[in-house]
Amino acid sequence: MIEKLLAGIGLAMCVLLLLAMLLGEKRRRRWADKAKRLMGWRRRRARARREAQETIARVRRNVERNGNVYRPRSFNGHSPDEPPEP
Repeated sequence: MIEKLLAGIGLAMCVLLLLAMLLGEKRRRRWADKAKRLMGWRRRRARARREAQETIARVRRNVERNGNVYRPRSFNGHSPDEPPEP
């Protein structure tokens, strides 16, 4: 069973390579670019997940907690550029 599966995969790869040779250089390059873009989705997804976690961590650091109430320090009534009033 596995031999037939591996033989089928090998045959499919040979047919794809033959079709690639028949397409010509421009079309082959266009298909390769599309394949590269499709293969990059994991990298983009991991980057988006990492950036989201960094943003959440940054927001959590700038928050005052009073029980179950979260208040950003920017809500203290003064702009972040001004020093707080005593």
